[in-house]
Amino acid sequence: MLTTMRERTKAIMLVLAIAFVGWLVFDVGMGVSGNSQSQGGQNAGTVNGQPIRYPDFLEAQRVAFEQWRQQNPGASQSREEQQQLETGAFEKLVQDRLLLHEWARRGIAVTDREIVGAVQNSPPPEVQSAPDFQSGGRFDLAKWQRYLASSAIRTEDLAALEGRYRDDLPRVKLLRQITSDVYVSDPQLWQIYRDLHDSVTVKAMVIRPAQAVAAASVHVTPADVEAYYRTHQADLREPAKAYLSFVGISKLPQRIDSINGVARARQLRDSILHGADFAEVARRESADSSSRAQGGELGIFGRGQMAPAFERAAFSLPVGQVSEPVVTPFGAHLIKVEKRTGDSVTARHILVPMDRTGARLDTLESRADSLDRLGAEQTTKGALDSVARVMDLGINTAPPVIQSQPLLLGRFVVPDVSVWAFEARPGETSPVIENAGAYYVFRLDSVKAAGVPPLPAVDARVQEAVLREKRHAAGEAIARDAERRLQSGQTLDQVAQALRLPVETVGPFTRTSGVRTLGQATGAIGTAFRLRVGERSGVLTGGDAYFFIEPTRLVRADSAAWAKDRDQQRIDVLRSARSIRVRYFLIGLRAAAKVNNQLAELRRRPAAADSTQ
Repeated sequence: MLTTMRERTKAIMLVLAIAFVGWLVFDVGMGVSGNSQSQGGQNAGTVNGQPIRYPDFLEAQRVAFEQWRQQNPGASQSREEQQQLETGAFEKLVQDRLLLHEWARRGIAVTDREIVGAVQNSPPPEVQSAPDFQSGGRFDLAKWQRYLASSAIRTEDLAALEGRYRDDLPRVKLLRQITSDVYVSDPQLWQIYRDLHDSVTVKAMVIRPAQAVAAASVHVTPADVEAYYRTHQADLREPAKAYLSFVGISKLPQRIDSINGVARARQLRDSILHGADFAEVARRESADSSSRAQGGELGIFGRGQMAPAFERAAFSLPVGQVSEPVVTPFGAHLIKVEKRTGDSVTARHILVPMDRTGARLDTLESRADSLDRLGAEQTTKGALDSVARVMDLGINTAPPVIQSQPLLLGRFVVPDVSVWAFEARPGETSPVIENAGAYYVFRLDSVKAAGVPPLPAVDARVQEAVLREKRHAAGEAIARDAERRLQSGQTLDQVAQALRLPVETVGPFTRTSGVRTLGQATGAIGTAFRLRVGERSGVLTGGDAYFFIEPTRLVRADSAAWAKDRDQQRIDVLRSARSIRVRYFLIGLRAAAKVNNQLAELRRRPAAADSTQ
């Protein structure tokens, strides 16, 4: 056993090095290191006057990028994703510094004995799940302790492991302090259980102003519009927007590509019919990366899970036969049904993409190269017009772009544009930006700063808001009229008929449900559970409606079933409550901190230096 461990020591220590970053007793994923030492005079920012060294930021950024790559193998990062990762890396360093200060302020420290005890008795979850430390499918603490005592682990590796515990244990102690008073009593557990399992069904008379009040009956004056504009400045504020023009070269397959794809699928079918193994052909030829390695195996699927054409073929094809090419938006499929029972199918498939190939692909890539050479990253005014003329491309207008929000053109997201547009100067063109649909070059036409637009620019929007408010007020008047009628002795159905209002059955629902008309966690839902069956509420509001409710059926939670679940429920509730306590603690620390992020300034310095040369 120890010989095997000795051979795997480096791999195990690598697991420890990665795993320890995210290990937390309370499962809230904070990952504090707090021990980084770096060289260099630049700061990425400050926290309460204390510097965050730029090399520390670069290391945190490197770790964040590496984690992203592990989670997204083979994918390329957009500029928007890079910015999000950079922001996350900086915020992690901010949190590290704040927590270090907090446990120092509280006098939290750890002893050598505590560290040794933690190393020996509380390895992180990733170690506990490692096969080397399992017996009968469960973690074997004795194996871990023998490993620590053996020569399989080097002294310097053990020291590094202990160092990580030295950094991590103060955090564990801090979290225990923060959550030490979190407690949940049996009456609280019972109420939580009831919230999830009590249910009620109600009859609701609903006044929806948008339907009950005709727009033509409401008069909106210029004075109304002006008053709304003055009093709703925060609601009318808009983010900065960039306005762009662009040219594009489509990468989407054309009719000839579809013909070629179907023809290639027929060639593969013929080879299978002449003796080639379907699974082997799938491994060699299929464009479906998720099933290719399994010989095109799709497993079991039911109706509604596949593209319509694929589903029709799969549910009609004789078992064991290979279909003719079936065309879907993904390409041309060859399908072989292996089993079919009722509403489920077990099948394999081979996907042949309908992409440009051969000379057509060469032509497309040559045009993309020309677009790059003639139109990309130009500062000359009119460069986009020139490349559009030379390459016979139309100039299009993009929707307004908001910083760090990906641009959507048709059904395709265009990466990087929403970052580039706020770094460029008007008239400049972008690099060639590629997505699944096209190659693009954008030109920045103008940027509108964040702020409240002048009234003429938002007049239609303001008029619509005023109209909505007035209709809502008229709807409230109808609700008050209905309330008076109900108080005079009329039934819900009588009032609904007199005022031509709909009566709906809503439910059954619990106290925690999101309920059509009533909303979620609203006073109206609470009222529904307070009323007796047959008892009627007063006028209630929720969303854009007024309504009255009358419970028709109430089902209470089963206390015997709760008693069986109570112990596990307590564990789950405490874990959740502790996590929430820690989350709000961290939010409070961050809100109270004075943080200065200097990354944007550091990025501008090289550009400023280049412009002076």
